[in-house]
Amino acid sequence: MTTAENTGAQEPVPATQEAPHYIIDPSRARELNRSLPMILLSRRCPSCKARLQDRLEAPPEEEQMREIAECCANQEGFIRPEMPMQEILFRALLSEGNKPVSLERLHYLVTERWHTPANPRSISLNGLKRVLDSDIYYGFREVSRIPA
Repeated sequence: MTTAENTGAQEPVPATQEAPHYIIDPSRARELNRSLPMILLSRRCPSCKARLQDRLEAPPEEEQMREIAECCANQEGFIRPEMPMQEILFRALLSEGNKPVSLERLHYLVTERWHTPANPRSISLNGLKRVLDSDIYYGFREVSRIPA
């Protein structure tokens, strides 16, 4: 039997249902026994790492996510096509300031913006949602979109 998942077809989100949005949730990372401050620290650009090297503790998550969006995410190579999909998603959420990002926007980033012929990304919206929902490392969480 052919399904939308194995044909690559996209299942539309019903008009009455808002598309899922995702963030990196520090409390979810703690539930997963992850040190989000240390994970974030390892994603900092060289200039930020140099500035932070004398600190005894990693800066808090919120501060790091803000600084990554303002500085590190703008550096060449912050997101590279050869990175694993979940890492691209993590960095994409960071580059957006960890504001709620729609599943469709994340799908675009993975399949269109951050792919190359050597690293193609072919995944359905439902497949990408499963990747985000089954995360046990980064602390992805589905949230309601906050109106602008």
